[in-house]
Amino acid sequence: MKNLLRAAALAITVLTTAVAAPTPANAGNRGFVTRDGTHLKLAGRDFRFAGTNIYWLGLDENVGGVDYPTYFRIRDAIDTAKAMGMTVLRSHMLVSTGSPKTLLPSKEAGYNDMAFKTIDYAIAYAGKVGIRLVLPLTDNWAYYHGGHADFTAPYGLPESAFYTDPRVIADYQAYVSHIMHHINALTGKRYIDDPTIMAWELGNELEGMTPGWITANAAAFSAWAPRQLIAAGRRFDIDPDTLAAADLDIVDVHYYPPTAAKVTADAATVAASGKVYIAGEYASTAASGSLLDPLVADRNVTGMLSWSLFGHHDRSGFVQHDDGFTFHYPGDDERVAAANQAQIAYAKALGGSVATRPAGTPLITAIAKRGGLNVLQWRGAAFADGYRVERARTPHGPWRAAHDGLLSDDDTPWIDRTPPGNTWYRVVPVTGGRPGPRSQPLYAGATETALTDPLETFDIADGHTGVDIRPGPGHAVARPTGPGKAWVSWHNPGTHRVRFEVLAARRPGLAVQVSADGTTWRTVAAQIERRDPTGFTITATTPSVDHVRVVWTGGDAGVSSGTFWAVDPAPVTQAPAPFEPVSPAAEATGVIGPRTYSWSPAAGAGYYSLTVSRRPDLSDPVISVTGLDTTTYTPSQDLDPATTWYWSVRATNAAGSTTTPVATFTTRTLPTAPTTIDDFEGYATSIALAEAYVRNTGGDVVTPSLVASPSGTGQAMQLEVTPGAAGYAGVTRTFSPVDIWGQQGIALLLDRSGSQASVTIQFVANGAYWEHTLPAGTPPGIVRVPFTVFTQPPWAPTGTLDLQHVTQLSIYLGGSDAGRLIVDDVQAYPFTG
Repeated sequence: MKNLLRAAALAITVLTTAVAAPTPANAGNRGFVTRDGTHLKLAGRDFRFAGTNIYWLGLDENVGGVDYPTYFRIRDAIDTAKAMGMTVLRSHMLVSTGSPKTLLPSKEAGYNDMAFKTIDYAIAYAGKVGIRLVLPLTDNWAYYHGGHADFTAPYGLPESAFYTDPRVIADYQAYVSHIMHHINALTGKRYIDDPTIMAWELGNELEGMTPGWITANAAAFSAWAPRQLIAAGRRFDIDPDTLAAADLDIVDVHYYPPTAAKVTADAATVAASGKVYIAGEYASTAASGSLLDPLVADRNVTGMLSWSLFGHHDRSGFVQHDDGFTFHYPGDDERVAAANQAQIAYAKALGGSVATRPAGTPLITAIAKRGGLNVLQWRGAAFADGYRVERARTPHGPWRAAHDGLLSDDDTPWIDRTPPGNTWYRVVPVTGGRPGPRSQPLYAGATETALTDPLETFDIADGHTGVDIRPGPGHAVARPTGPGKAWVSWHNPGTHRVRFEVLAARRPGLAVQVSADGTTWRTVAAQIERRDPTGFTITATTPSVDHVRVVWTGGDAGVSSGTFWAVDPAPVTQAPAPFEPVSPAAEATGVIGPRTYSWSPAAGAGYYSLTVSRRPDLSDPVISVTGLDTTTYTPSQDLDPATTWYWSVRATNAAGSTTTPVATFTTRTLPTAPTTIDDFEGYATSIALAEAYVRNTGGDVVTPSLVASPSGTGQAMQLEVTPGAAGYAGVTRTFSPVDIWGQQGIALLLDRSGSQASVTIQFVANGAYWEHTLPAGTPPGIVRVPFTVFTQPPWAPTGTLDLQHVTQLSIYLGGSDAGRLIVDDVQAYPFTG
């Protein structure tokens, strides 16, 4: 494995738009991964891997519409995976049909080869840092990037014709041929000649593949790409037709949720057929030692790829994607962080090289003013655990931390509560206590703001002509597309100073122009100074204008960033205006939580501080938080019940503070009687019971029926299990929300009737799953399970325990034995009585 310093050096190697000759500095992947029976080989050694899915590397849906991701986002995500020890990524970047920005917008329109720009970059960059790729070629599902229906729609055929109609098959193969034989503009290689592409997958989760279709396409693609591998698979289970296809190398299986037992069994089945097994997708929330540790020693399990990794946003924080299985590094909460560490441990156990420092460099993207105080926004660094903001009076220091501890990516924008002077800031990423590359310092005067545009997109600019954005040395570069007019403009009211960073071997032909209305422009004096052997810095003073642009007057110099300083648009001269607490309402009773505190906005506020106490004078507070930038606060836990509480909010700006009157509320009293969830007396027949308690079809067969209650009174539910391969069986009832807030736990009457299976009690509260498993051999009778021992299943999205809205109850039996379980009198029981 390459060491960390080598990986970091590769990560910042210049990617130019010219065809690059293979050299030690830019040829991270030299040999092809090959197949040897049921195993993969690289340089004569077994090749097993931990990996993840980054589906959006070619075209994205998560940043304000469907568009191409920036080069920074591509680098940042790949760098994160690399730093976590991953060596293979799976990406839908070549599933690209059916809409204007895809590779094949329509059969009639033909190919849109401009869409290859981000794909070329992702493949080239992955290769430079030593990452291999598995690339599906279409999709069973009609998501934003298209799928197999785009090949059948032009003929008015159903999706099933994708596997049978000769015209559709010919179109699909033509599309694949166009992709495979494309020459990457950054590497000079055809895709079929690039060892970075480990495997071509016939499609993502294709549900209707036939033996003939698999055989024909695997043979064709293998002939076109003889040094690369061919993969196929469907959703959840092994597609038996993949096991017999002669030219198919890899069988891909997906898991939501995965278990070590299921993965091991599937890998054995695939290996018995002579194929290589990978888990092409598994729920990242399920990553744990119990899942992954047993797989380390199983050579049949070649690779595990989690779903799915997202990196940093171009301005601050992370790109969010709400599918329940998205993860960022280091993790948005403790549960995700633990799952990430399990993935890292698995990668390390398979020989992956895990970074010990951040793998990227932060960028301060803005210093705004709020209430006269500085508000920093920064773009994060790959594989950073956290950040330290430092400030100084000169760009050379001395630098001192501006806060205690570390800040996270969720803390930006971050307000500096120290009244501003003429201040320089820099951001230091930290991993495992070790600092990484520091951001470039950025200055803001006491009454000015600063805005940095790294020119990864034209989103911050308000206009451009004759310019496009290309990959540069660790960042994007704006260059003219030809000899005609070329400029980029920005609308930033009150701008009085600008700086542009330029890549050029000789003095660049660039001018700075200003405008009051964005229409009539005039050139202002600019200073051009050589920054280093690779480029120059251009600075100009502008007379407090609203519009600025940089104009190419000759040559093709690359502009890599622009920084704009402007006057504070809302300076303050006095403390914030008076304001009031809103929720909980004054003197409210029966309050639960409270789940949220809110107050009216205070004009001129920079930030707010909240205090909650049992005492009218707010001494000895139970909540004391500051630096809040909104008029709401959500606490991490509820206050004690049946108590009167006092609270107030203080608004602060650079000129002073204003505090609300103290408000009071009283929290709800705990219930003293149980709440019935189901006593099974309301079902007239076993058929009615079975309609209410629906079998989980992913498990073994289980039959619910009504029987006499073991309590001797009324009726109960009996679950009779027929053992099968799944190793578990269960039923689920969904109902209108039940409020069991304040109860201690769930009690139920159990009679195993000879079964030694474990019993899992699962419920859904406000959309979040919670469960607890009673071990085999738990004696019959009334069982009480406190809510404190319920945990979220590893496959389920993270949520909070909201017992006011319980909507589902499930009972599962685990194990492989047949037997009966009788359940009765399911209740939420109180703390008293």
